[in-house]
Amino acid sequence: MKEKITVCIPTYGKRIRNQLIVARTLNSLLTQPLEKFRVILFNTTNPFDEKVNFGLNKIVDRFKEHFEIMLVNSMDLEYLQNFLVNKDFNGITPNINLEGYSNFRNAMLIVANILKSKIVLMIDDDEIVEEKNFIDKAGEFIGSKYKKKAILGKTGYYLYDKMGYKLTQQSPATRRLWLKETAINEALGKLVKSKQRINETTMAFGGILVLHNALYRKIPFDPHILRGEDTDYAMNAKQFGFNFVFDNKFRIRHRPSKKPIHYSEKLKQDIFRFIYVREKLNYFNKIEIKSLEPYPAAFLKEDIEYRSVTTTINYAKRALRRREYEYYKMYFENVKIIFTDAKMQAVINAPKYFSFQKKWAKFMQEIPKFTKLRKHFNRF
Repeated sequence: MKEKITVCIPTYGKRIRNQLIVARTLNSLLTQPLEKFRVILFNTTNPFDEKVNFGLNKIVDRFKEHFEIMLVNSMDLEYLQNFLVNKDFNGITPNINLEGYSNFRNAMLIVANILKSKIVLMIDDDEIVEEKNFIDKAGEFIGSKYKKKAILGKTGYYLYDKMGYKLTQQSPATRRLWLKETAINEALGKLVKSKQRINETTMAFGGILVLHNALYRKIPFDPHILRGEDTDYAMNAKQFGFNFVFDNKFRIRHRPSKKPIHYSEKLKQDIFRFIYVREKLNYFNKIEIKSLEPYPAAFLKEDIEYRSVTTTINYAKRALRRREYEYYKMYFENVKIIFTDAKMQAVINAPKYFSFQKKWAKFMQEIPKFTKLRKHFNRF
């Protein structure tokens, strides 16, 4: 029998509703061949909340009757950090935490590696597995050749209720220079409609991501990415010579829960992200912006500052018309950070990813050797 795929699912279970959502995701896995996978559920609530952890443990206990599953929380990561003290991994341990998408995805990979997982499948807690051969599809092509190199990473795509694979373009007039959803739809449409099942891709989706250990032991998620860490990961993999592809027969139902994040904050994170990635591309020698058309290339060009300023001012004006004075101020704060904080963060941190990657590769090679860690985390 082939080795089980390790399914990593992050969840933020502060509210009962969130716990019901992750239970729905786990329940959808019951349609899969139960002997072909195991699940690591990551409680990303930080700081540790005993009530939340108790609720998630109850869910885990219920599904243990059906497949191998365990729960990891911030206390486990604290144990890991303490274990690594004086083991010459100072470049990694500060990033073993649950702060931000990249860090908790890296934490997932570290735990999977401690357990010697050959193939990791990342899905999110607001998704539903619908196809009975989903786990089989996850493992397909991983390790096989594409353009004379082994495929070590791949992504699929989301299906949304009523919309298919497409995102809805919100506020096209106000965002006329920031039509991110339109650009994503254009890029995704070419991939989904391709006659070939496997295609090169300019983006990835963190909720349907497959990574072979030959890839994830070498390439970490970038801790300095606030949003879009999945697409950035695909770019990083390619820069270091790995085959990362799109499988257009590999999909999952995505029902994102409404998050209490105002668009001003999302826009701020995107501004930081695109200015940072553009700066990082200056250090790449295998990827050019034109090869990332139409997305994310549209937001990585010289006019990103102009696009950012125009979009934030458009939203500030709209907030003023609506007498939303608090948001008016928030949008104008975004204008300031375009030329200050965002630029400074990009210039300072972009080169750091490459040294972090070297430390990560060394760390991930050594950490499976610690049997004490494996005993602690092997709670299936």
